[in-house]
Amino acid sequence: MKAMTTITAITTNTSNRLLIAVLVGAAAMALAAPEASAHAAYESSSPGFAEVLSESPDVISIRFTQELFRREGANEISLRHVDSGEAIDLSDARIGNDDRKLMTADVRRRLAPGRYLVSWTNLSAEDGDEDSGSYPFYVTRDPTAAEQGDDRQIAGDLLVTYPGDEPEEPEETATLDAEPVVVRSAESDDVSLGAGPMIWLAVGVSAGVVLVGALGYRLGQRRRVD
Repeated sequence: MKAMTTITAITTNTSNRLLIAVLVGAAAMALAAPEASAHAAYESSSPGFAEVLSESPDVISIRFTQELFRREGANEISLRHVDSGEAIDLSDARIGNDDRKLMTADVRRRLAPGRYLVSWTNLSAEDGDEDSGSYPFYVTRDPTAAEQGDDRQIAGDLLVTYPGDEPEEPEETATLDAEPVVVRSAESDDVSLGAGPMIWLAVGVSAGVVLVGALGYRLGQRRRVD
């Protein structure tokens, strides 16, 4: 009876440790996985963000990161002439039939020179979340220094890069034409790959295997003693 109690205690303790090891590995994989995007966020547009146009546009189009859900009043585009504060009449917003990430609206009259602010609201078909925002463009004039500062703040809110602020491309070197170097182990012909986040899962599984082996060994010793 005492032997059975000891075996039960060992089994329970080992099972708990194995469970912890598996959970640690699973948590590491979850942390390594990319986070799912939320909302149909701004991706690109025409006119482009802070673009300076040489003439009035006929259409405003915005591409989002998720497909949109068609619901009356849920997806809208509006336009305002910032210089005068005047609201510009647009057609009802349309969601593309072939590309449901694209929303467009027609500009119904010729735009005067100045800074314009496009605003939108939308409803994601992928997660059901609503989103809204705005972006600027210019007609036949360049932005002032103050307007550039405002536009950079808007770009930050949308998590996009302000035009001209893109990081410089690294200079090309002669090594670009060189043959790629493949690292192989001395004892194997397999290509060596970086472990990355998979190492945590491997640690968890290895720990579980070690614990199970230890349990088998201790149970074998216990049976010989009994």
